[in-house]
Amino acid sequence: MYNTKIKWKIFQMYTITNDGSVVDDNGKVIFFSVERFVKDICEGDCCFICGASPSDVKFNNEHILPEWILKKYDLYSKTINLPNETIFKYAQYKIPCCLGCNSLMGKVFERPFRELVNKGYKAFTEYIENNGFTFLLNWLAIIFLKTHLKDKSLRINLDTREKAGNIADFYNWEELYHIHCVARSFYTKCKLDPKIQGTLYILPAEVSDEFEEFDYIDIYAAKTMLLRLGNIAIIHVLDDSCAVMNLHFDTLKKITRPLSHLQLRELTATFAHANMDLIERPRFYSEFDRVSNTCKIMADIPEKMKFVDFDPQKYGSIMHYCFKDFIQAIPSTERTTIESHIKKGDYTFLFDEDGNLINQ
Repeated sequence: MYNTKIKWKIFQMYTITNDGSVVDDNGKVIFFSVERFVKDICEGDCCFICGASPSDVKFNNEHILPEWILKKYDLYSKTINLPNETIFKYAQYKIPCCLGCNSLMGKVFERPFRELVNKGYKAFTEYIENNGFTFLLNWLAIIFLKTHLKDKSLRINLDTREKAGNIADFYNWEELYHIHCVARSFYTKCKLDPKIQGTLYILPAEVSDEFEEFDYIDIYAAKTMLLRLGNIAIIHVLDDSCAVMNLHFDTLKKITRPLSHLQLRELTATFAHANMDLIERPRFYSEFDRVSNTCKIMADIPEKMKFVDFDPQKYGSIMHYCFKDFIQAIPSTERTTIESHIKKGDYTFLFDEDGNLINQ
């Protein structure tokens, strides 16, 4: 949840517009009001970073997954399976973006991340440990945001005779509001308070001939994503202020070696389920300070993070979503049984009956 009340210390250099947005002396939108975010970005066609209209500045298409990832993992001719069962070529998986912001993101994120990933897991984690998480949080929020803004143009039902609308028609756009604030913080120069950091788990991935070295999946309702790049795996819950990490801290200590493709998918489902079960959520807001000439994205966190009782059927439905591609590849003689157990939430690739990590 994002608290739309702006906290001010001294107000001089910023202007508040009629809709409650905040603009600096140069006309840059530092803070989108919820109303403006929904109208201009989610329902409109303005640039998702700066908010410019295509009638005012030049636009081009921004790859949802950066081009260097498409090249490195040979994805241009391959396809992504979308929630509406659409098979979409990665090379065509794009959304509009103004030319200036597209170039800026390439400079700030794409080239540095390409170099880091090419160095492997150890160098990647050392960089994050030495330089903090902000860089990575920005980038992951951008990918998640782009993925679901794309849903504005994807039909729910592929049969064009059906008037079912698009996937995003069922979104409550306010759920993406905080993620949008984080995604564009590199542009606004708003600092991220440590309290707003969601669960971020970086771990080594097992490299094998059985599965590709790239994987991406997200669960929109749980604001949870998995990005696997070679031997680097990143699982991120974008809006829980680390509640999920604290809940599963003891379990995560048991993970002492690289995880397989299926184990990473299961852990993603586990994180997603926990986030959906969080009873009282953090409340996010922005704070502006003229003295230090800064803005900051903050969070009020409940004194104690509580979760509803574990629901195996709900967990099973998330597991099934994460494993649907894998299930289709299982021989028909075994598929029904395995699929049934996954849906019940009683199938695991992670730990054996004694709680030890399974060696796949």
